[in-house]
Amino acid sequence: MPTATVVTTAFIRPARLAARSLQVEDLPLIVTPHPLNDLEPAQVEDLARAVYPLIILHLTGQGVLDSTVHAPFEHPAGNAMTAGTDAEGGGR
Repeated sequence: MPTATVVTTAFIRPARLAARSLQVEDLPLIVTPHPLNDLEPAQVEDLARAVYPLIILHLTGQGVLDSTVHAPFEHPAGNAMTAGTDAEGGGR
């Protein structure tokens, strides 16, 4: 069953540790900025629109996600996240 794992930057390391303990070290992560609690509803919708194509791409097998893919979303507090990868899972 295909899955898409979405985490915020604060949870990359715990997600990697959990994946390793479940023997799925290559689990792709779609990463959003942290925190999310300060986003307005319209900003949450913008974030969802930014992440949605990555989820669909992965779930339908139309593309292979790298180990860590950052959602193309700029956090209003200035934590800019752009599409890209970070194999170590330390965020950008």
